[in-house]
Amino acid sequence: MNYRRISSKILAPIVSLAFFMVSSAQAAEIMTDTSIIDEALSVLEQKNSELAEIQGRINRLANATSSTFEQFKQENDNLEALLVLNAEYRQLVSIQEQNIETLDESIANVEVVTREIPLLIQKMITSIEQFVELDLPFQLETRRNRITFARNAINNPDVSIAEKFRQILVLYQNETLYGRTHETYPDTINLDGQDREVNLLRVGRIALLFQTTDRQVTGRWNNDTRSWETLPAGDYRTAVQSAIRVSSGLDAPRIIELPIAAPELAQ
Repeated sequence: MNYRRISSKILAPIVSLAFFMVSSAQAAEIMTDTSIIDEALSVLEQKNSELAEIQGRINRLANATSSTFEQFKQENDNLEALLVLNAEYRQLVSIQEQNIETLDESIANVEVVTREIPLLIQKMITSIEQFVELDLPFQLETRRNRITFARNAINNPDVSIAEKFRQILVLYQNETLYGRTHETYPDTINLDGQDREVNLLRVGRIALLFQTTDRQVTGRWNNDTRSWETLPAGDYRTAVQSAIRVSSGLDAPRIIELPIAAPELAQ
């Protein structure tokens, strides 16, 4: 093997060339590594952008789902309210149907009632007329005039059925009041074939008494004999006179003994 001595002048360029070649290789390798990093960063940026877009979609879907759920809850509440209201309406309709059936029955009976009312009115006025004639003979003219007025209204074709019936009811109400009141008033009666000026005292329908204006004769109406009869002056003159004053409002109310017919057992 042959060895050659190389001069330092020749070795220096060789070493420099070798160092340059090594540095160039490292730099190329570093430049190659930087492009890979840039590519990786670009991929990461793209993935982040995709992830952001996906997250946005997720958020929008979540908001839409929440809104849909709230709307569902509201519609469900509305449905429950409508069900309750529908149940109430069903109950009202049922009640109205029952009322309609009742009205239909009433309408069906109107013809019968309308046909029977005139007959009932005639019976009622005939009954009250007979009652007045059989009752104690007080205020006869006034009571007979009322009956005549009511009968004229009943016989008038221009007067409605309702008005005719009202006239009968008023007549009965007036007669009923006499049984709960008392009164005294001047009148003329036939006593023993003579007309006498007297003061009459009515106590409900249980007694009809009289006393002449000179206070000398006292008596009562006997409904059994349908006539006036005198009473012992010493027994009832003062009592009847006091009762007349009380009924007229001249004296204060007090207990007074009067000749009252005893009640009889109804047959």
